Amino acid sequence: MSDTITSKQKETIFMNMSDGVLLINSNQEITYSNPAAEAMLNLYREAPVMQDFLFNKKNKPFYRFLLQALKNKSKSDMAVASYENGNEKRILNIRTSQTGPDTILVLMEDITATHNLKKHERDCAMIFAGLITCICIYLFVWSLIRFTLGIRLNTSVYTLIIEGIAFLLFLEIIFFTSMTFKDIGIFVKPSKLLKTFVTAVPIAAVVCCILLLLNFLLRITGHPVKPYFIGGSFGGAYTYIFTAILQEFLSRGVIQTSVKALMQIKYQKVFSIFLTSLLFALMHLPFDFPFMMGAFLLSIALGIVYEKHQNIWGCAFLHWSCGYLAMAMFF
Repeated sequence: MSDTITSKQKETIFMNMSDGVLLINSNQEITYSNPAAEAMLNLYREAPVMQDFLFNKKNKPFYRFLLQALKNKSKSDMAVASYENGNEKRILNIRTSQTGPDTILVLMEDITATHNLKKHERDCAMIFAGLITCICIYLFVWSLIRFTLGIRLNTSVYTLIIEGIAFLLFLEIIFFTSMTFKDIGIFVKPSKLLKTFVTAVPIAAVVCCILLLLNFLLRITGHPVKPYFIGGSFGGAYTYIFTAILQEFLSRGVIQTSVKALMQIKYQKVFSIFLTSLLFALMHLPFDFPFMMGAFLLSIALGIVYEKHQNIWGCAFLHWSCGYLAMAMFF
């Protein structure tokens, strides 16, 4: 039995490889490409010249690397480069070697999934580091002011602190992570936005009815409403819109999205909603325990709406309508 691999066997190996294989001559003509390479580069056999498929300006690093490999005839080289074709972007691990006087062999491994996973893990780590830092500072300051110095601040101050935390995290996401407005549910198609409100409005109506009934029952049974809880009036409803949007960006867009991405477990959605709701309630610690519990339950509903529609706008409406009604009536 011969140990030599025949040309047909070599072709079968190349045809079934998951890595892309190209042979390029000194005239920049592609003399061979396997199916994996054609799929990675969207390469057509009718266009064998490199310039014919590396026309995108964003692919210049990829193109220049291959040109350099053609010049360095006695060298093998390796690089990681991106390749874009239309709306699709791939990250390729490229290795080149000389196979003849005027020909190079190019092996390409698609590492897009691994690259994106590492980038996402880094983004989540950055977000959680910023979030934990902000929450710790918030609780330390609250404890210092409330218990050590004995100063009772207006609740609007605490609201401003929460909004400040949300704004700082917004800046962190924009400048230090690769997350986009679409990833956190800010940019959304009009049709999807309408579906979100179709879900949120009935929930808001039910919650508001429960709040009205609870207020009525407390009053007829003679239970006083503690004025130091929050305080508020219907006149400030328009300013609370911005508070609701910022807090939903922080809670749903940042925390819930990141927790779900990191928790590779069976019930990752349930866990992300629960953990986000605990943190959301913790942010309302200065407003006393009953309000914290109300915030926790509302956050559960908000998390479900967000998971269903993947944008913050229905959640922001639900947060605004229910949250401010509770503030105006009870506190």
